[in-house]
Amino acid sequence: MVVVAHDRYFLDKVVSRTIEMAFARIEEYPGNYTKYLRLREERMERRLREYETQQAHIAHTEEFIRRYKAGQRSREARGRQKLLNRLERVERPQDFPEMHFEFTPVVDSGLVVVSTQKLVAGYIDGKQRTELVRVADLELLRGDCVGLLGPNGSGKTTLLRTIIGELPPLSGQVHLGHNVRIGYYSQTHAGLNAERSIIDEIRQVSVLSEEGVRTFLGRFLFSGDDVFKPIGTLSGGERSRVALAKLTLQGSNFLILDEPTNHLDLPSRQFLEEVLAEFEGTLLFVSHDRYFIDRLATKVWVIEDGVLIPYMGNYTEYRTRKQALVLDVPSSIKNDSKAEPAAVKSASTAVKSNARKNAKVKVRTLEDVEAEIEEAEERVKSVEEALADAALNADAALLTQLTPDYEQARAHVDELLTEWERLSLLSAHAKDETANEST
Repeated sequence: MVVVAHDRYFLDKVVSRTIEMAFARIEEYPGNYTKYLRLREERMERRLREYETQQAHIAHTEEFIRRYKAGQRSREARGRQKLLNRLERVERPQDFPEMHFEFTPVVDSGLVVVSTQKLVAGYIDGKQRTELVRVADLELLRGDCVGLLGPNGSGKTTLLRTIIGELPPLSGQVHLGHNVRIGYYSQTHAGLNAERSIIDEIRQVSVLSEEGVRTFLGRFLFSGDDVFKPIGTLSGGERSRVALAKLTLQGSNFLILDEPTNHLDLPSRQFLEEVLAEFEGTLLFVSHDRYFIDRLATKVWVIEDGVLIPYMGNYTEYRTRKQALVLDVPSSIKNDSKAEPAAVKSASTAVKSNARKNAKVKVRTLEDVEAEIEEAEERVKSVEEALADAALNADAALLTQLTPDYEQARAHVDELLTEWERLSLLSAHAKDETANEST
């Protein structure tokens, strides 16, 4: 099997050899993508040392020849010149060019960046109304980094366009917080004018001179006459870099990115991750790149069967929790071909089945979990106070003892919050079923 892919997660799982094509040559590395990165860095460092060592030898030899070519040691100088002429030169190792930019908010937003109320996102085509995603009442807070996941066609882009105001909600409301400045990256590069040149496109959002724009575009790997190319003639990767260049000039504190890694090569993806990891604003993004999501997301919003469900943590943590929920469903439910496909309905059925099978086992209610959350948060607060006292007294031994307790207490709160979210969805679904039955 020979695979060409930019999906690093996939490459790490599948490949056993990695072949790099760059600078008109092919080089092979054993192992998967992560191992390739390490081996390539070691190879580049070794080649650079070899090149610099040879350059130092050449410079020393040329200085000897220049000094003694007309003196008593001229014969030796001529001999060294012949050796130098026959020397096989080591090429300076070439490395991938890197972009150099950052996202800098010009002003901080308020604490609440976005809030929704009974939001339904979709579109209207003539008289046809199509609902794609329902959103529970949510708040996106300053500093959050949220990855929006879901299958193709589930409404991810529609939801983003609804949040930025390009599409009206089918019902419900979206509220932007105080001082929120949105920077939107469209996966189709809809904000670019295909008729303009690269330099003219940037000057639409900048007061830089032509020379200033050329210098600026150099940070996005555009050099020389490249800056005069029409947008319509650019490759997907080049358009992505132009869109990112425009985005950096907006001073946004809330970045909404729809598939920002599409068309970018692997080094550019890694650089974009590093830049976004340093971003001091709020981030909401759609991506199918699991490495990208794991690196950045502190929360994931997942569209499942037309409902947006929030989860704490990155992609890997989300998958772990989902797998735990699937494994918790009784086998009779898993094997039931008539079971409803919706994730929420499946989990709801499982709870009801468990209750019927074992009446002695009490099903945990929202109130039970809320009470435990309150106790767990009090425990966290108590440990925080103890840590603060230990820090104030410079008690290193106590700090070392309390730190694992604090991490364990925080983890317990997170687990309870995840359970509360699941039970909330089940409760809402049960109410809807009751209402439907009564109707």
